[in-house]
This record gives sequence, C-alpha cells and structure tokens, in this order.
Amino acid sequence: MAQIECGRGHLYDPEKYPTCPYCNTNQQITVAAAGRTAPVRTTAAGRTAPIPATAPQRTAPLSGTPVTAPQKTAPLSGTPVTASSKTMPPRGYSINGVPLSGAPAPAPTAPPPGHGISVTDAGKTLGLMQEKMGFDPVVGWLVCTEGPSRGKSYTIRGGINSIGRSDRMDITITGDRTISQENHARLSYSSKNNRFHLLPGDGRNIVYLNGDEVFSPMPLKAYDLIDFGDTKLLFIPLCGEQFTWKANPEEDGNGAV
Repeated sequence: MAQIECGRGHLYDPEKYPTCPYCNTNQQITVAAAGRTAPVRTTAAGRTAPIPATAPQRTAPLSGTPVTAPQKTAPLSGTPVTASSKTMPPRGYSINGVPLSGAPAPAPTAPPPGHGISVTDAGKTLGLMQEKMGFDPVVGWLVCTEGPSRGKSYTIRGGINSIGRSDRMDITITGDRTISQENHARLSYSSKNNRFHLLPGDGRNIVYLNGDEVFSPMPLKAYDLIDFGDTKLLFIPLCGEQFTWKANPEEDGNGAV
C-alpha cells in the first residue's frame, strides 16, 4: 500500500502504524525531495520539524582552525615555515678570506720583531737582502746544459736556495724524475762574505760538483758544473769580486765593491 503524509510532512505506512511514528519518537525522517536523512528539531510551539539538509559538513580540528585553510607544521623555534632557515657557520669562519657569518675575519698575526717578515703570498720569510732593499735581488744563475730542461735558466737569490722538482722549491727543475721533489740540493749566497756554496740535500742521488761527490758545503766559482740525476747545471755568478749589492748604493756610484 502507498505511504501517506501526516500533517507535518512525514511519510509512513498506515497499515503498519495507526499514527505517524516519527512525530511520537522524534526519529529522523526521509526527505523525499533530496533523498537524504535529516535530523529533527523542536520548534517554538513544541513540535518537531525536520532540519533542512545543508551542504556536507567537515569536521574541524580540535584547535578550532578552519579546515579550509591549509596548515603547516612550524618548527619548534617558532620560525615561520615560509622563511627558509639555514644553519649559520661559526663566528669567524671564512672562505678565501671572505667571512661568511657576518663577523670580520681575524687579522693575520704579525711575527715578533727580529724573527723575519712573513710573506703572505708565498708563506716564506724575507731574506736579509730583501728586507733591506725592499725586493729580493738576483745574485746569480744556474743554466741547464744537459737534461730534460736543457737551455733553461734559474735565478739564484740571496740566502739558501732549495733545489727540487716541487713548486715549493726556490729553484724548480721539472722533467727529471731522478731529482727529488724537495731539497735534492741547496745553493747559498752570503751577502756578508759575498760568496757561494753548494750544499748536499735530502735526495737519494749524489750531487756532484765538477765530477766530485758533495757531502759537505763546497765553495762555488764561476762556470762550475753541478751534476745530479740526468741534469747538469752551469753556475753563473753575478755577485763576486767585480760586483755586489750594497745596502747603501750611494757609497759607490755603480754599486761595485
């Protein structure tokens, strides 16, 4: 049998229920127009009426924040998630002398008086002649007469000149692997006594001066032949009996002794 509608708009089967079951029990009713189940509410007159079916609702979080606004979890420090946070380097940290933390880079420490002047570019200590003259003057040369670097010349400066294949040496001889990387031999010039010496180094191969082994400092004179490995070097002095660098060149017109 077809359902009938009570005075309040409820549909029910009269064969099963003598009166509207919804009005007596306050149960939900079927809304035929929308096909949804809506709750009932009590009106001011004490009667129950269906609550209009509205748009589907969402459950809001317990914090009360609207569900329409997407939320992000902020870090514990309170920094907004929109701002990119990076870990700053320690104070004074720098790359190539440029400070990264905003603090000025520490100034280099000057050496104590009497302990030489630090050359920041080369990391070496100034020689006596360089300190007095403002530059490191040439005092002689070595010329390669045999070996892979034949025809190449090397400048000799005042003080101790280290010889080897490494770029850190004062005189770098490349191409001859029989020469040690560092301190294969050493050559000195004393501005005080105005003389040169050849000293043995730390290399495995023996250093020869004019064909003789060198195991202790040996004096050098013009056109002496230094032999080590596959390389032979001819010694050409600038300073000597005919010329020397003076601390005060005005004492002699041409700087000669």
